[in-house]
Amino acid sequence: MIRNVFLIIGALTLLLAVPGKYACASSGSDQLTLGYEARLAGKIYDFALDAEGDYYLAEGWAMGDVLLLSGDKVSGERVKYNAYLDELIWLSPRNQQAVQIDKRLVKEFSMILPGEDHPRVFRRLFLRDGQALHEDGQYAELLHDGDVSLFVYRRVLQSGERVKTVEGRLRAIPQLEDDPVYYILMPDGQLKELSRLSRRSLQGMFPDHQQEIRSLLRSEQRMIRSEADLIRAISLIEENIAF
Repeated sequence: MIRNVFLIIGALTLLLAVPGKYACASSGSDQLTLGYEARLAGKIYDFALDAEGDYYLAEGWAMGDVLLLSGDKVSGERVKYNAYLDELIWLSPRNQQAVQIDKRLVKEFSMILPGEDHPRVFRRLFLRDGQALHEDGQYAELLHDGDVSLFVYRRVLQSGERVKTVEGRLRAIPQLEDDPVYYILMPDGQLKELSRLSRRSLQGMFPDHQQEIRSLLRSEQRMIRSEADLIRAISLIEENIAF
């Protein structure tokens, strides 16, 4: 009898020593963590907003990877990016619970959106949004990676409200719109905000090479009126200007 008791205690001890693999909720808390192998953590995500306009980068879940500050990488998870909140959402494989990942733990993440072949890469940077500097940082998409790198903070703002009748009652429905902000990471490590999408604004970001860049963009007949134009211009500058 005593021998059987010791065997049972030993078996329980072994089970408790096995590191966790999936998300689990700690008692009395909304904090969710992924076990030893992945080390994701966050809180239960319950955000919902009845609005006109999209606040997700894309509808539905995308396959993605998350690189943590610890150096751990979690691969092949279902994630989505809420641009209105600037938060990464993860779908726990254990219980299908949506989790808002603790931003302070994240270095970068990537995701392949439906209909696209290449992953979108987002890095956590410390950006100035107007005069405010967010202490936890913000997610910015990497558009060009090089000695001169280009990022965009895919900001979504509430631009106004529209009153409409819902089930016989008047309701004010928020109207959301994309308001992206572009940042250039300079060769010396400075991160600068581009004031507007224009050739003049881009040239002004490089005071020591302003004339060279003006001549280069003019010779290539490069106007900057869209995000794609900006990406091509940055690539051109990096290929032709010696910093």
